[in-house]
Amino acid sequence: MKRLRRWVQGAPLFLPLVAVCGAIAGSWWWSLAVVAVLVALGCRLWRIAICTLLCAAVAGLHALRLEEKVHEFCEQAEQNEVVELRGTVERTLRRGCVLSTGWGGVRVVLRGNTLYTPGDLVQVRAQWTAPRPAGVRGVFDSAAWMLGQGIAASLDIVESQKLEKPLSLRTIQHWGLCIREKLAQRLMPPGVQQDPARQVLCALVLGDKSGAEAETMEDFRNGGCLHAFAVSGLHVGLVSGILWSLLRVLRVRPVVIRPLLLVSVGMYVLMTGCAVPAIRAYVMLAVLLLGHILQRRVSLLNTWSFAALVLLVPEPCQLYNAGFLLSFGVYAAICLATRLCTREKPWFGPDDYIPVSLRTRGEMRWSYAELALRGDVIVSLSAWLVSVPVMLYFFHSANTSSFLTNIAITPILPIVMFLGLLCLCTAGIPWLGGACALLAQKSAALLLAVVAWFGELPYAYLPAQPPAPEHSLLVQGTGYGGCFTMLGNHGLLIDCGNEATAELTTVPALFHAGYKPAALLLTSSRVRDGGGAAVLQRMWPQLPVIRAAELPAEGLVLETQAGRFSVYPDTRSHTPGQPPVVVWESPAGRVLYIGNASYTASQPFMETKADVIVLGEHPRQPVQMSDIDAARVLLLPGVHNDSALRDGDFIQLMLPSDK
Repeated sequence: MKRLRRWVQGAPLFLPLVAVCGAIAGSWWWSLAVVAVLVALGCRLWRIAICTLLCAAVAGLHALRLEEKVHEFCEQAEQNEVVELRGTVERTLRRGCVLSTGWGGVRVVLRGNTLYTPGDLVQVRAQWTAPRPAGVRGVFDSAAWMLGQGIAASLDIVESQKLEKPLSLRTIQHWGLCIREKLAQRLMPPGVQQDPARQVLCALVLGDKSGAEAETMEDFRNGGCLHAFAVSGLHVGLVSGILWSLLRVLRVRPVVIRPLLLVSVGMYVLMTGCAVPAIRAYVMLAVLLLGHILQRRVSLLNTWSFAALVLLVPEPCQLYNAGFLLSFGVYAAICLATRLCTREKPWFGPDDYIPVSLRTRGEMRWSYAELALRGDVIVSLSAWLVSVPVMLYFFHSANTSSFLTNIAITPILPIVMFLGLLCLCTAGIPWLGGACALLAQKSAALLLAVVAWFGELPYAYLPAQPPAPEHSLLVQGTGYGGCFTMLGNHGLLIDCGNEATAELTTVPALFHAGYKPAALLLTSSRVRDGGGAAVLQRMWPQLPVIRAAELPAEGLVLETQAGRFSVYPDTRSHTPGQPPVVVWESPAGRVLYIGNASYTASQPFMETKADVIVLGEHPRQPVQMSDIDAARVLLLPGVHNDSALRDGDFIQLMLPSDK
């Protein structure tokens, strides 16, 4: 009990943090708050017990109040066709913005073409829309994202009006983002936006990934280093470490460096958007610096708990945010790993029984190299072990190579960050600015090459479920009446949408559902070269593309691992390139994909009864259900029937022999 008492006294905010997490989660998790209070009372630490009880009560009541507000707003929005809102824009999205109605109100997503910036006070009339379901697990889930952001509902803008732009924290954040845009132009001047190395520099140094192309993002995602594209504790730690080292080289005293770091790193966090991981790192850095300034002992566990409380008490929804859990979980793992590393015996090098004073200069260098390698491996392994469960739960995927990638890029990241900051400071200076920009670009290219190499290793990035059965089919809605159909694993993919749809829906859905297409069939003659097909070919480089306008008159036969596919063009239509009909024959059964093609029961491919028929709706010759002879009929979006597939829904069907 004495040891437990000393431990609680060393980190008095840890028990309040445990109680707050239990109170926010609710249900039986409240028992964590009760246990935390009982532990403080058992140690006879009355002030810590009272603090724990108060923190749990405040956080629990706040979470309950927010939940009631969200429920009340959603009921009102569903009942009324249009709701009127007045609030402040918190952040902008690709197509819309996040609006906060103020303290005690709710936070909503406004969908539509808006020209608002963070800090704008606006008044809108909007219509409630249900969140689109994720369909396949692992694909972007808007409902889960809204929960982690504390967003009550998604609304479509009917009418909006900007009132004013008062001075607020959001306005200051917008000013910081404007400064970041100006600085990003130094790292990525006009004419070099297509350079992947410049994109990496902007993302790593400034956290600006708006100019990063999909290929660059995929390399870092497959390599398990996508955290480098979002400003986090890594960026804050590197910036503060570089500034501290530079000022020490300039012979600046630590008593002057600490307040300078407090201000400069705070401006950096504000300029990069105030992300949750960056706020966590800055709060901990500020506590550490203030502790040294005030000559007080600082506990890492207590500082970690304080940073979590600063974020959780005002915004309980952060407990369901993947960024929050990853940031705090990985940092805790790094601290434990660092402590383990100092206790671990050397793996190689001089015998640890030899006193440091008796070691030669070469032995000292060898010892430092061994300690650096040991720390790199242990820290990377600990961070990977903590991040894997969070990645599996939130993103339904796992990076098997991220442990190795982080070990390899650890010595490269500080160099890239230092040269990137140097490039920002020397931009515009003749000769020196060009030399610094060239060095920064080369270092970023090296970083990208290392990450891409590890990302290309076999099974580097995997979905959290086994591959789909060979004789199964998947139909996924993509929105606005569109869809794609996957006939068999290692079979034929029919349609994929445009570039945005393929990148955001088609490829993630196929990946997480465990499908790999053997060929792609584009049924619309209006599909331009590239677009969605190019996105799929980037994911599967050897994927052949079949276009309806290029089909021969006698049709096309394709043999794949999933079975035999016969593609018949619409020879009765006078317009070339009309949607074809596909017959899939396999040992498990027979599937007839008609889609939006013209159809009659007398056509030659209807000689045998189909187990499954996939139907769309032809604009001039709609399908008569009386002509259909199949065990099951799937209706695609656009068919005016109650059983039609809706936008965002998906159906995965096993053929008879696989049931």
